Amino acid sequence: MRLLHPVRRFSVVALVSMALAVVGLVAASGPAQAAGGTVTCSTVTGNQYAPIQMYSCSQETATGGAGTIQPAPIFYSGTHTGTIYWSGATMSQAAKTVVRLKVRVVKKKKTPCTASGATEVRVGGTVRSDTSGAVTVGGAVGGILCQAPNGSLTLLSGTSFVIG
Repeated sequence: MRLLHPVRRFSVVALVSMALAVVGLVAASGPAQAAGGTVTCSTVTGNQYAPIQMYSCSQETATGGAGTIQPAPIFYSGTHTGTIYWSGATMSQAAKTVVRLKVRVVKKKKTPCTASGATEVRVGGTVRSDTSGAVTVGGAVGGILCQAPNGSLTLLSGTSFVIG
């Protein structure tokens, strides 16, 4: 029985070692994910019967500068999951961001909301998933809204709604 030449044995061992290292590196790295960022919207409006509209949003290339949060009763007290559909005028397909929100209604007696009889609605949460590339998955979501007695919602004056 003929033994492999020492150089050939070394070459085979080296090739196998390199192949295993490459496979391990690819497996450890996992799927690529976009870094994302933060989107801020300076106008939020809506009511209890329709999806909430967001305008003047940053990262216009990805968001189109506007978005809609659904389902309609997303900003009621409690924990809710909702989807932001970005308008994204420059994109070939609609992008969306899924958020998990905790909504708390603040008692009327001490509120920065200026409208008579308005209720302060504090929104906090996290980004669950994103296809826009503009928002960081796992990032924070937050804003303060004012709800008028007729059920209409607006962003507290001088603040922004932040996603990611």
